[in-house]
Amino acid sequence: MQKFSIALSGLSVFVAGYLAGIAGVPATHSGAAAEQDDRLSKETLLAYKRSRVTLNNLSDMVTSERRYRPATEGINYFALSVGGIDAMRDLEEGRGVDPETFAALYADRALPEIAEHLEMDDNNRIRYKENIVRMYSRDRLRETFRQREEIENRSRSVAD
Repeated sequence: MQKFSIALSGLSVFVAGYLAGIAGVPATHSGAAAEQDDRLSKETLLAYKRSRVTLNNLSDMVTSERRYRPATEGINYFALSVGGIDAMRDLEEGRGVDPETFAALYADRALPEIAEHLEMDDNNRIRYKENIVRMYSRDRLRETFRQREEIENRSRSVAD
């Protein structure tokens, strides 16, 4: 249960960042990582470091439960926040992918085994094995956010 609490704490940091982003808190757009680090306080960097450890642990847990298979490099924060997503299966089935996978594919962050099957069409749409990659449908997104709320509610009642 302690691991779950740690994971939930990390997820809370991510959500706080997300909320700050949608609230219009100014962000830096510099390409240099060193410049960005100079603009963040030591406390913020420490919180970020802790959240990464927590999210890595959460990633390992949901992967071991076979609920998380990313198709892109790095941690898929969205997928973890909703209890895991099998992005590899989503791509294979052509039913759409979660928002973070969608963005990462466009940003050339696909895993090598996925990247070899990606191409851009004449309309600048990304295609996987000749099928246009789309984001989840509105209904699937609503359901995914409902799952997130359910996990958040259930986690509140879990004892440490």
